[in-house]
Amino acid sequence: MQCATTLRTTNQMSSDSRAVARLHTVDDAERLARRRLPRPVFDYIAGGAGAEATLAANIADIRREIFLPRMGDTIGIEPRDTRRVVLGNESPLPFAIGPVGFTRSMHPTGDVAGVRAAGKLGIPFCQSSMSGHTIEEVGAAATAPWWYQLYPLGGRQGGEQMIARAQAAGASALVVTMDTVVPGNRERDLTYGAALPVRVNRNTMASMARYVVTKPTWLAHAARDRFRFPLANTHGMTRDGRPLREDEALMYWIVEPPTWSDLQWMREQWRGTLVVKGLVTADDARRALDAGVDGIIVSNHGGRQLDQTPSSLRALRDIAPVASPHVDVLVDGGIRRGSDVIVALCLGARAALLGRAWVYGLAAGGENGVTKVLEIIRNDMIRTMQLLGVRSIDELGPELLCDQRR
Repeated sequence: MQCATTLRTTNQMSSDSRAVARLHTVDDAERLARRRLPRPVFDYIAGGAGAEATLAANIADIRREIFLPRMGDTIGIEPRDTRRVVLGNESPLPFAIGPVGFTRSMHPTGDVAGVRAAGKLGIPFCQSSMSGHTIEEVGAAATAPWWYQLYPLGGRQGGEQMIARAQAAGASALVVTMDTVVPGNRERDLTYGAALPVRVNRNTMASMARYVVTKPTWLAHAARDRFRFPLANTHGMTRDGRPLREDEALMYWIVEPPTWSDLQWMREQWRGTLVVKGLVTADDARRALDAGVDGIIVSNHGGRQLDQTPSSLRALRDIAPVASPHVDVLVDGGIRRGSDVIVALCLGARAALLGRAWVYGLAAGGENGVTKVLEIIRNDMIRTMQLLGVRSIDELGPELLCDQRR
C-alpha cells in the first residue's frame, strides 16, 4: 500500500513538472488552473464584485497603453539594471507577490510555496491575514523580505496579536488593507452554497462533491493535506482572555474594521514599515500621507470589492503625482505580463504586485508553478526594456507612453 501511494505521489509530481514546463504565459497558467481546480475555487480566484466592470477595466486599461520606444540607442545583449529599493529593501526586480487569501485551497503548499518562490528571485512576498499557513510558517520559509497584510481579525485585540506575531517572525512591513469594511458582492461565490473558509462537514461535502469529483489532481492534493482550509492565524487568538473561533474572529473584523485613526496605535505597536493598501483617489492618498505612512498600494482589490471604481492604472495616474515624491507607491490589479510592470513603472509606481498571476501558477504546479510565472514575468519585463531602448528601470517614465488623454 505504501509503495502504491509513493508511486502515485511520484507520478503526480512528474505530471506537475511536465505541465509547468509547458507554461509560457500567465494565460497558460490560468487555463491549467481552470482544468485542475474545482469550479468554486477557480471562481473565487478569477471572479470580481458585481458586474465585474472594475475587474475587466484593470486589464483593459493596461492594454490600451501604447509604448513609444527609442530606437538605435541600445543593443539587445546589453545588461539591464532591474534593481529597485522597495519599502526600504533592495530588490533585484521591481515587482513582488501580493496577498491572496485561502491559497491552501488552491494547493496545499499555499503561501509557503509563494514565499519560497519569491525567495528564489529575491523579491518580496506579502502574506494575507486569510492565509491557510501561520505567520510563523511563512516567516521561517522566507529568504527575502516579506510583508504581512493585516485584516484585524478579532477586532483591535486580534489585530494587536497578529502584529506582535508578524514582528516576532521577521516581517519587514505591515500592509493595512483599508478597502474591505465588508466583503464585496462577489456574485460567483453565491452560486455554490459554500463560501471560503470552507468547513469540511456533511453539508459542504454534499454541495461540493459534484465539483471535485472531476478534479482528481486537486482532490489528491487536498486529501493528502487532510482537507485543511483554515484561517490559520486565528488559531490561538483571544479576546478579553477568551479563545475565539474562526467565525467570531471574522465577525469582530467586520464590527471593527481599520480606520485612519487606527493607524496611530498600529504605528505604536509596529516597528517596521507601515503601508496602506486599497486606495484609488488622490484625496485618500493625502490622508495616508497625513497619517505618516511609509507606503501606499494603489488597489481596487482586484475588482473584488466595490464595482465601478477606477481601474488601478487610472487611479495610479492620479495618486502617483501626489504621493510618490514622499513615499513608495505600489500598484496591483491586472498585472499579468512583464510589459504590464513596465507600464506601471512608467506611470510612477515604485513596484507592481502580482495577485491572480501567482496563484494561477500555484494551482498549476505548486511552488514550481509560482516560480515559472515569476520567471515569465521577469523575462518579459527585461525583453520590454530591451525593445524600449532603456538600460535601467530608472530611465522609465511617462515619455515612453503615448498620453491618450490629449
